[in-house]
Amino acid sequence: MIKILLIEQEYLFQETFRKLIDKVENCQLVGVAETGIDAMKMVNTFHPQIVFSEVLMGRENGIDICGEIKNSYPDITTFILSNYRNMNLMNKAITAGIDNYLLKPITRQRLAELCARDEHQTVEEDDHLKSLLQSVEDRNYKESYDISKDFIRHIYDDLDSSLYRDSLKVTASKLFYMIPGMDYAQKKHYLQKYPLTSKIMSNRVLCYCWLIQIITEVYRQICVMKYSFMNKVLQYIENNINEEISLTELADDAGVSNGYLSRIFKKYYQISVVDYIHLRKILSAKRYMVSSEMNISDISFLLGYSDAGYFSKIFKKYEKLKPSAFMEVSG
Repeated sequence: MIKILLIEQEYLFQETFRKLIDKVENCQLVGVAETGIDAMKMVNTFHPQIVFSEVLMGRENGIDICGEIKNSYPDITTFILSNYRNMNLMNKAITAGIDNYLLKPITRQRLAELCARDEHQTVEEDDHLKSLLQSVEDRNYKESYDISKDFIRHIYDDLDSSLYRDSLKVTASKLFYMIPGMDYAQKKHYLQKYPLTSKIMSNRVLCYCWLIQIITEVYRQICVMKYSFMNKVLQYIENNINEEISLTELADDAGVSNGYLSRIFKKYYQISVVDYIHLRKILSAKRYMVSSEMNISDISFLLGYSDAGYFSKIFKKYEKLKPSAFMEVSG
């Protein structure tokens, strides 16, 4: 079902649009907003796939409103509705990233065509994201870790380079909204915490590391909501990622037993504490491999592994290839 939001102040057109949507298969009008503030509230609440907006609404401008929506939710399709053709407004809409500038009146057939096109794009996107989102829903950290490799590979191998950034921003938004109670302001905070920079975009390994950081944050927030002491545990791991970390020191620092801490990890991550620590270290190792001149021995010692051979064994266990082979394919 395609969820649609209308931004329009004229009552007559609101009612006409409602009747048109009722006649279009697989479409649902989730709300009608008459101001930009109300529009953003409805977008945050209902997460529509399509937004239709009148171009001029008193002191407000539909292009500016849709531009803000598009900036926050690049996966949302935005259409501007206007009673007349105005080249200045049309050019402004294009610059703002609006998907199309439509002239009123809009027919049921035209509306159906627009929704059908977006439905195809949405299903295709859901197919790409489904496994990743499901792994997070299932609280399976190792599966999320592995599926992310295929997801990034798909982004870089199957999509046009002009779509990379939007696809990744959409993915980040969908992941953050898996945190219970997440709203637009909080999501914006997390996106600023994990910015998608040009340097990250230039290398698929760095992009993968960026995605895992976001996934790790989502797991962390979900776990901490139930067990607040886990915030201390997870932060201790991040702060000491370059040191040897034992289950006992984590449990002692958090004031819980080894067994209790292990059960929490199994419940929220479906892996052991030791597995989680190794995966976090390996992620750091990957980042060093593609962004520094350090060799494998230097990286292993930096991450708290006293023996480079042991590090290689651990790396191969989780990655199915040796560090040297990873450096070759990532170079």
